[in-house]
Amino acid sequence: MRELEELEWYRYFVHNKSIHGSLFTLIHLPFMMAFLSLVVIGIIPLQAADNTVLVLSLVVVFLLLYGEHFIDDMFRVGKPWGTVFSDRTLISIAMILFLIAGAIGIYADALLDSALPYLAVLTGVVFCVLYGLEIWKFHTVGFGALGMSAIPMASYTAQVIAAGGSVNLVTAALLGIFGFTYGYVMLALYEETKTFKYKIMWKLLGVHFMMIYGLAGILIFLRSII
Repeated sequence: MRELEELEWYRYFVHNKSIHGSLFTLIHLPFMMAFLSLVVIGIIPLQAADNTVLVLSLVVVFLLLYGEHFIDDMFRVGKPWGTVFSDRTLISIAMILFLIAGAIGIYADALLDSALPYLAVLTGVVFCVLYGLEIWKFHTVGFGALGMSAIPMASYTAQVIAAGGSVNLVTAALLGIFGFTYGYVMLALYEETKTFKYKIMWKLLGVHFMMIYGLAGILIFLRSII
């Protein structure tokens, strides 16, 4: 738990002495918000967005990332967050979250008349399991950033399919590059600046989060009034 004690502002998001506290801790709110904001970033190039598809995309990303956080607290990977849950409980909850995400993917397949949503969810589950279990070299900044690059691309593609349009490959690629760059900076700052020795870097990370949250919030507001 020494590592948690050395985390500066993030320690306020760690309450792991009870069931409800552990459930809150494993949301990892700052990172959850960062991932969800990428879903919103994916609709920037569009003139209009399908709100149903947007909500489904947000819910799926939440479920997948939340499930990964449960796997990440298993004893196999060192139980870094020290929650009250046993390994059996952690893996069971993760599986339930992944199954719900899969069910939403199947529903989205029928809604959009496309196999893409379920394939995207299935890919997300594989990514989360590999990253969460820290298998081989999958728990790295680069691999994590690669997963984040897929979020705005998938969000954009789902919206285009819902509108009956054609995916602009250049736009999709630019969204992927943005997601990867954003994810790499965020994860690198988090992994390399965990102690009080790097207070300035932690402050920069906090500003980084606030900027992306602010951008996502502004986009959501503009979508609601347009």
